[in-house]
Amino acid sequence: MKKRILYGVVVLLLVLAVAGCSYQRAAPMAAYDEGEAAVERKAVIETGSGVPSLPGERTSGGVSDVANDVTVERLIIRNASLDLVVPDTEAALAEINDVVNELDGYVVESNVYQYQEGLQAYLTLRIPAEKLDLALERFRGLATEVRSENISGQDVTQEYVDLQSYLRNREAVQARLLEYLEEAKTTEDALAVDTQLRQIEAEIEQTKGRIQYLEQSAAMSQVTLTLTPDELAQPIQVGGWHPEGTLRNAFQSLVRVLQFLVDAAIVIVVLVLPVVLVIAAPIVGLVFLIRAIVRRRRARKAS
Repeated sequence: MKKRILYGVVVLLLVLAVAGCSYQRAAPMAAYDEGEAAVERKAVIETGSGVPSLPGERTSGGVSDVANDVTVERLIIRNASLDLVVPDTEAALAEINDVVNELDGYVVESNVYQYQEGLQAYLTLRIPAEKLDLALERFRGLATEVRSENISGQDVTQEYVDLQSYLRNREAVQARLLEYLEEAKTTEDALAVDTQLRQIEAEIEQTKGRIQYLEQSAAMSQVTLTLTPDELAQPIQVGGWHPEGTLRNAFQSLVRVLQFLVDAAIVIVVLVLPVVLVIAAPIVGLVFLIRAIVRRRRARKAS
């Protein structure tokens, strides 16, 4: 029995090494043969068949028999950003909150800055993906001018299917390790299996987290809004000269210089100063020691 368990653990470790246990957060691949994964992914994406929900269940063609029970739609992560000029920033903020609540979204971040000409606001929202177009239309209706608009989409279906395949494979390996752990007769056998089991469990949790992130990102689109009041948006022009551009560039340069000085001070205090102290302390101590020895010698000669 002991030899059978040890042989089983060795075979399982070899399988893990060949399959490639390394997990990449962006897009971990399934540990079974890439040809089978490609066939399964193509069947899932193109035919609309689902991702198998049971580990290790595949037909001779490489696609699970339970694939027809679950339907996986394409996962598209859609985000948008709008730069709006509004008559009244406070009124626009109140209207935006009403729209967000009406569409079952929520505000992630809100920053408001007070200027002499009025308030300028920067918002980050989450809106249900199926209501994104309606939300953008409502937001445009609040503006006297839409300075810029950007809508992006990212298809993560392939990564999502790969993650599902990878998860099923890890769960299958986990089940086999649990069986070996139950059959272990010695402490050495149990520890060897437990080490591999912990690694597999960590990979399963990471994969589930990534899957959940993709599902949530596809379900709730992110919208970034910039609200500028009309008076603040009006350009200053004197004979073709735009002093606000020069002022803005000067202010940005000032911020960069101050940022550099602060960063340099932090580096000096946190990194350079301790290193200098560590290096200089023995040298200074040695200098004082030599000086003391020389003084003693001189005093003896003088006496």
